[in-house]
This record gives sequence, C-alpha cells and structure tokens, in this order.
Amino acid sequence: MNAPGRLVLVLGMHRSGTSALARALRVLGVALGNDLLPAHPCNPKGFFEDAGLYAFNRALLARLNLSWQSPETPDARALHALAAGSAGVAALDLLREKSAGQAALGLKDPRMSRLLPFWRPVLAASGLRAHCVISLRHPQSVAHSLRQRDRLNSERGHMLWLAHMLDILEYSAGLPRLLADYDLLLNEPGRQLRRLGHFLNLPVDAAELAVFANDFLDRKLRHHEPADAENGAEKPDAPWAALAARLYAALRPAADEADGRRLDSARLARLTASLRREAAAMPRLLPSGVRP
Repeated sequence: MNAPGRLVLVLGMHRSGTSALARALRVLGVALGNDLLPAHPCNPKGFFEDAGLYAFNRALLARLNLSWQSPETPDARALHALAAGSAGVAALDLLREKSAGQAALGLKDPRMSRLLPFWRPVLAASGLRAHCVISLRHPQSVAHSLRQRDRLNSERGHMLWLAHMLDILEYSAGLPRLLADYDLLLNEPGRQLRRLGHFLNLPVDAAELAVFANDFLDRKLRHHEPADAENGAEKPDAPWAALAARLYAALRPAADEADGRRLDSARLARLTASLRREAAAMPRLLPSGVRP
C-alpha cells in the first residue's frame, strides 16, 4: 500500500506573499493542481490558488455570515459542526480529487487561515500528511497593499492582519509548520527554498530555482517597505498597528529557524493569548474606518 500523500498548506494574511510562496513550492516538486485562478492586475504573476478551494472557502465563510474582511474569529464550534456534516463530506471529496495521483500537493487560500477548525478534522479523515507553511510580511506593508487594492484604511488593515495571524498560530498548533518571511524570499530565494526544502524533506530543483529567482520574482512588485520594520514603532493613535507590530516582532526571529520550534514556545503562546484579550477589548473598525 502506498504511503499517504503530502499536503502543503500555504497560510497567511492576504497580500502577505502567499502567492509567491505557493509558486515557490514548484521548485521543490510540489504540484499546485490544474485549476488555478487566473492572474489579475492586482496579482499579475498569478495567485497560484486552486479555484475549487477558493470557491469552497468563500461559501463556507458566507454560511457564517463572514467574508475575508471580517475581523471576527469564525466560531470554532460551528466550523466543527459543519465539518461533521455534508460540508465536511464535500470538503473531503475535494481534497481527494485534488490530491489524487500527487506525491505532494500544495494548496493556498488565505481564507483557510481562518477556517482551520473546519479543515483540521477533514485533513485527519483524508489521511494526507499535512504541513503548514506560514507566510509572514510586515503588517505595515500588508496594510499599505490593502489600501492600494481595496481602499481599506491602515488601521483596518492592521486589524485584519492581526486576526489572521492569531487564528493561524492557534489553529495550526500540533501540525508541522514553518514561518517564511516574504522579504527574505525576495532577497535570498535560494537560501529560503533550501530552508523550505529541509522542512518538507524535499530536494531543490536547481533549474526550477533559477526560473523562480530570475524570471518569476520581481522586486518591483514590492511597492512598500516599512520604514520602521526594525523596531516596530507605531504612532500612539494607531492601537491596532501597535498590537500587530508586537506580534510581528515576536514572530520575525522564527523566520530564520530551520524548524518551527519558536512557534510552539510558551513565551509566544502567552503573547498571543494576551493580544487576543487586548484585541477583544478594542472596538472593531468598519471598512470605512468608522467605529460601529
């Protein structure tokens, strides 16, 4: 009997480099499927996102009256209940269809970052060996990109970044996981792909690496680099940005690790719990930036 296939989940906030990270998996021989979303002016190199998974996760969020712009953490109990019913059966069929005949399959959709309580039991039922690769980008850069693409104000962008990252850290616990920094991937693709290959125990294809580094990566597409990325300083009137900066500062060293040990540290767990409490006590921001 063949060993179960490998599934690599690319997680992260929207505009955090998840598309580039998903494309990078091809350098390691990881398939991305044949039903990818087409390129778009906001992502001219492509999303590398399975269209079926994208549609499924959008519908799943809609069943909870949420969207990708919702800062609320989806109800884990409701997601568990959905996974135990017909939605779970459909998700399992989707995974089996996508992974059939693949030794290693990569799936990317930032929405999955919020929906892991649904997908974890489905993954367990599938028998696939799931690994999580988490894309990290400075929240200032993400907020800037969201302002350009979606006209979201900076504070709302930081709020959404924090919500996604906190959910990822909590709900991916127990799975093999690695943090990958978007800026490091742009600046040193060879080193970062070797690090990713070590984590997944997959070899780097030198020819594919050259194509990825020389033809795919385009540093001109990175339109924003935070001026204060080193110290995470934020204006005192930007409380969501300040919370996000604290989490980023704690996560950034893990992007240089060979494994995900720092992500499982008690110190980080205490910080994320504290940030959840502080975020819960703050008013949410509407898309216009007007407080409800």
